[in-house]
Amino acid sequence: MEFVENIEKQEFNKFVENNPNSHFLKSYEWGEVSKLKGWIPFYVGIKKNKKLVCTALLLKKCLPFNYSYFYIPRGYTIDYNDYELLNMFTNHIKEFTKKHKSLFFKIDPDIKLHTIDKEASVIEGENNYKLVSNLNKIGFKRKKLNKFFENEQPRFTFRINLDSEESIDKRYSKTVHRFIKKANFYEAEPYIGNRDDIKEFVRLMKLTETRQNFYSHDESYYEKFYDTFKENNHVEIMLAKINTKKIVDKLKEQIKKEPNEKKEEELKFFEKNKNKEINVSSYLTVFYGNKAWYLYGANDLDYKMTLSNYKLFDFQIKEAFKRNIEIFDEFGTIGDVHTTNKLIGLHEFKKKFGGEYTEFIGEFDYIQKPFINFLYKLIIPIRRKLVRAKLRKNNK
Repeated sequence: MEFVENIEKQEFNKFVENNPNSHFLKSYEWGEVSKLKGWIPFYVGIKKNKKLVCTALLLKKCLPFNYSYFYIPRGYTIDYNDYELLNMFTNHIKEFTKKHKSLFFKIDPDIKLHTIDKEASVIEGENNYKLVSNLNKIGFKRKKLNKFFENEQPRFTFRINLDSEESIDKRYSKTVHRFIKKANFYEAEPYIGNRDDIKEFVRLMKLTETRQNFYSHDESYYEKFYDTFKENNHVEIMLAKINTKKIVDKLKEQIKKEPNEKKEEELKFFEKNKNKEINVSSYLTVFYGNKAWYLYGANDLDYKMTLSNYKLFDFQIKEAFKRNIEIFDEFGTIGDVHTTNKLIGLHEFKKKFGGEYTEFIGEFDYIQKPFINFLYKLIIPIRRKLVRAKLRKNNK
């Protein structure tokens, strides 16, 4: 077996994309996009008889005094049941990163820890406790199991099995079906956009950012993401638009048949913006290997009564099904369903679409320079707060 560095893009992606454990965060494209965040990508693997048997996207972050650390998003692309290969690959990565004065490297495999119910309680079913034990045996140290979004990637998500369109619909809650019906009344029209629609997507993201007090990326980031992943048709911008003239006409007709104070207020609102087509919801969806991900989303809350976001969410799931995708990943939720944190709203929204509530095994560090790493871990939370405060200030 031979450890290889600088694997060519086509060869790297072919292996990752066709692996059952594929993930867009392991792709060559994500390495290129990550450069915008200050990461330096390396594409490594092991070959047996000149064929790849495992790969990893290594993202290097430079630190003061020529030190660094490495992040391997969603872990290796490997058969985790093959302990010998797993151990060998880790040792090669240890030697590779050592040349870069690495303090540590970390992985966060998107592998289920165990089966959980809707309350996040462990129930009988699949588990991967043996893998956790093997990673510890190899030298990885598992970090505290987070329940929110404290680490690099979410540890909980909902995953929808796209076995048939009929079964997809059956998994939706009654609320989703009712809201899609209401969205149909407002004639919410989902469609797939193009590169020119990035501006509309960013406009909606900024609206959401202002109202929900978070910061998104600037337009150049979304352009880079779109251009990079679009090269092999791995990304789409999806939007939902409404036609205010049609809505005004329908509301007038409805009020004429059955006067309603709430509908009359809506009519006044839409008459102020009559004869306009308006994009009110937009998602950025990634397709890679056997999975699709709802990555970014935004809505104009002035038009929340149209429930266009439910129609659009259904549209992107069905689009993934049309592309023969096996699993639709809602890309993150929380692990505490009784929290008062505002993220509970996001959790409840995603839960309505009937995906399997999934808990991943967590984030693992392979520490190479313990003392310096200890000092770094003391400083980094302070630095992170300062960076986020600066971003919020710049966005204002």
